[in-house]
Amino acid sequence: MAAVRTIGRLAREAGVSVETVRYYERQGLIDQPLRGGGPRHYDDRALAMLRYIRVAQSFGLTLREIHSLRGALGTGRDFCVSLRRLVEARLEAIAVKEAELRALTAELTAFLARCRERPADLPCPVVEELASLTTASAAARSARAA
Repeated sequence: MAAVRTIGRLAREAGVSVETVRYYERQGLIDQPLRGGGPRHYDDRALAMLRYIRVAQSFGLTLREIHSLRGALGTGRDFCVSLRRLVEARLEAIAVKEAELRALTAELTAFLARCRERPADLPCPVVEELASLTTASAAARSARAA
């Protein structure tokens, strides 16, 4: 027999807040139980869905992506294929971000090396570069205006 839970118990078991449960209901991520004469009751499926949402979020999936998979959740093969595609796309995005971070690390490392080579009494190279950019930009604007 499936367990029946109040919203508070469901939230505790899933490790989320009651407000999170309500938010997911409003977003269509979990079904709202029917209202009877007393408090609403949630079944095992609602708990499983909340746990699935938490795992999917830990993979970096957005609520929109999670919602797009909701209909296929119980269909086994279709769900797995859809989830696999989302995770593959997420891995590609992470690889791009890693490349960007490696490039930024190289730039910052080179900048620090240039800074360390300069005597401390000279102006910071960033200030010099910004000043030259400002001067060049002003000269370009003057040339266009003439």
